[in-house]
Amino acid sequence: MTELIEDMPRLIQAGMGVHISCARLANVTARLGALGVVSGVGLRHIVAEQVRSGDQETIEIAHTFPFKHYVDELMEFAKGGERHNRPVPMDHPDELKGAISKRLSVIAAYVEVMKAKKGHCGKIGVNVMWKCALTVLPTIYGAMLAGVDALLCGAGVPMELPDIVQKIRSGMNMTYQPLHGTGTNVRLDISEDKPESFLKRMKPPKLMPILSNFAFPKRIMDIWERQYQGAKPFAFVLENHLAGGHNAPPRNKVDFGEQDDIDRYFDRVLNMGVEVYVAGSFPNGGNREDYLYWRERGAYGIQVGSRFALCEESGMRPDLRKRIINTNTNGGSEIETSQVLSPTGFPFKAVSMAGTLTDKEVYKNRKRICNRGYLTESHFEELPDGTIKETYICPAMPLKQYLKLGGKQEDTENRVCLCNALFSTAGLYNEEEPPILTLGVSGKQVTRHYSAREVVEDILTPEVVREAELRLSIPARENARYMPSFSTMPAVAGI
Repeated sequence: MTELIEDMPRLIQAGMGVHISCARLANVTARLGALGVVSGVGLRHIVAEQVRSGDQETIEIAHTFPFKHYVDELMEFAKGGERHNRPVPMDHPDELKGAISKRLSVIAAYVEVMKAKKGHCGKIGVNVMWKCALTVLPTIYGAMLAGVDALLCGAGVPMELPDIVQKIRSGMNMTYQPLHGTGTNVRLDISEDKPESFLKRMKPPKLMPILSNFAFPKRIMDIWERQYQGAKPFAFVLENHLAGGHNAPPRNKVDFGEQDDIDRYFDRVLNMGVEVYVAGSFPNGGNREDYLYWRERGAYGIQVGSRFALCEESGMRPDLRKRIINTNTNGGSEIETSQVLSPTGFPFKAVSMAGTLTDKEVYKNRKRICNRGYLTESHFEELPDGTIKETYICPAMPLKQYLKLGGKQEDTENRVCLCNALFSTAGLYNEEEPPILTLGVSGKQVTRHYSAREVVEDILTPEVVREAELRLSIPARENARYMPSFSTMPAVAGI
């Protein structure tokens, strides 16, 4: 293996949500020399439920967070706490009513990244889904307080990313109206936290947009250079339309074709002078042959998702993993791209499977619900007195609620509450919504059960993994050198 740039790995374990790319998976892959990535989607609910269940690791890590009032609010979900039997708060457009959900999202991102970083000095990233606009700022803030090494941002174009990172490091409040590529106004007030004294000890995270064409990398380079003091990404992750989860819409806005293939724009992006990882479906499912092919083409490395989604350490329910692998073994898995399923309006890959939301009878008989709110967008209504009222709206909502808030009935057809469905896939809130499974086309090639180690070794070789594991391991007594530690610091004034 040739020398790494700033010690950044050449293999990325993709950040798949909700909780598929969990801290457990990222911790293992980072120890072995990959960039271990946690998904930032839904962390407010995931971590609050871990506290509610009495998970000691979560509770112990949460108590290392530097600002006590965040910790106190999260601990209200613990046994005996004020919120132990109450729902986790949703985002709210009112600044005061929405403040607690933002703070919970911040500390949840901190906890998840800290778990992933525990016990080694490998690299950890967080995948930030831009279309989950209301949690973009809190997730980045919490992850940075945990010393995250990389921000991987997809399902949208992270045009404001350098500005967000700079303002967080400077302890500045942030407002974006709306966040680029969304219909959502977002804000985060952090000046009272005074985080700059903590963050100045850490290197800024690497910025790694996930994109699917040449136009957006070019635009990012132009706008970041002009507006953000010459900021540049560390790397672009170029993801083809056969990847799992959300895909970028086709360039012709009708059907995916040759114009959307990485081969059509890879060399042009490579010539921009920024490193490139290749992601999405691979001919061999994402193995060493695929890795070597793209390295020879000039890529810095590859990002692999579906093989990790189906490995033993992923957050996917074991029964669902087993069903997919068994179906793959018999050559029967079908993965389809839906243009209407996701409330975001982006194409979404779904595994056709009985008992999930791709089953027409299951979809027809379930009750529409919207009680998590991660994909809601701002909606504005002028009141009789001339003031503007902001609400949050999602086409997966119950029909009456959506129409009352000003939505159009045609936008609701065949939509799925991805929040609850993907929580269900990870084993949370199973009673709210049946699961939905998303994989890239490469996922059809997984025909046996793998550990994360086996996947990493298959791509990087066992010899490289052994060397990395030795290099990145640290004695328990030295762990504090590699992880932020705030618990011994004096409290910030006024907190």
